[in-house]
Amino acid sequence: MARIKRKKPFRPRCKYCRTNRHIVPIVYGLHPNQELLEKEQKGEIILRGIARSVDAPNWHCKACGNEFLR
Repeated sequence: MARIKRKKPFRPRCKYCRTNRHIVPIVYGLHPNQELLEKEQKGEIILRGIARSVDAPNWHCKACGNEFLR
């Protein structure tokens, strides 16, 4: 019986903490659905406003609060 290898989602390292354990993605959008709202309540993602500018951060470190681009 073959084992199924599950790939972990990519998470970059925080420049300050030097770890990727506390990194969550930042999601931008106008109308979040129920699934996204539940993930935000669990702390798996961060929801932001409508528009995303070119230099807006897309990752958040829950340990130190740093937000950064990949």
